[in-house]
Amino acid sequence: MSNAIPGLRSCRVMLIEDDPDDVYLFERALDRVKAGIGREVVLERAGDGLDAAYRISVEDLTGRLPDVLVLDLNMPRLDGVKFLHALRGTFALRGLPVVVLTTSSAKAVHDEALKAGADKVYVKPDSADALLEIAAEIIDRGVVYRQSRDRAPCGAFTRRRQRRCAQPVSSRSRPHGGARCG
Repeated sequence: MSNAIPGLRSCRVMLIEDDPDDVYLFERALDRVKAGIGREVVLERAGDGLDAAYRISVEDLTGRLPDVLVLDLNMPRLDGVKFLHALRGTFALRGLPVVVLTTSSAKAVHDEALKAGADKVYVKPDSADALLEIAAEIIDRGVVYRQSRDRAPCGAFTRRRQRRCAQPVSSRSRPHGGARCG
């Protein structure tokens, strides 16, 4: 049974994480947060950066992007930093909020993630209460992003994408040989 307040839009969170224990802990934290806020929170999961890149590309094309991404950095196949470069460069999704949860406390690792396009970097906490606070902030970021998307003029995000795709290939950057639009 849901405690969601009628009329409030859900918040879609995509967790990009390969460790089942971390997935479980994050799901529990999200469940506790959503029980207290009266808003439905939908959690989607990708097991690594490559799976996430595929899902994001499909969801971008179908207009069903999540409201916020939660990203681990150390993953097989495509790590978090490379995923961020693809998201911000190749997919040109600069506004989609990305929060990194990492085991690393090294400033250089955090700086690299921020430079690649993360909005915020957290060290995975040791306590459930600390993870609960992080989960609440993640939902807040997702809600703010969703509201800004919902207030945008009809098709504004699509029009911006179409303008970018209409540019000659030579006039737009395509880091790492990214795929062409259209």
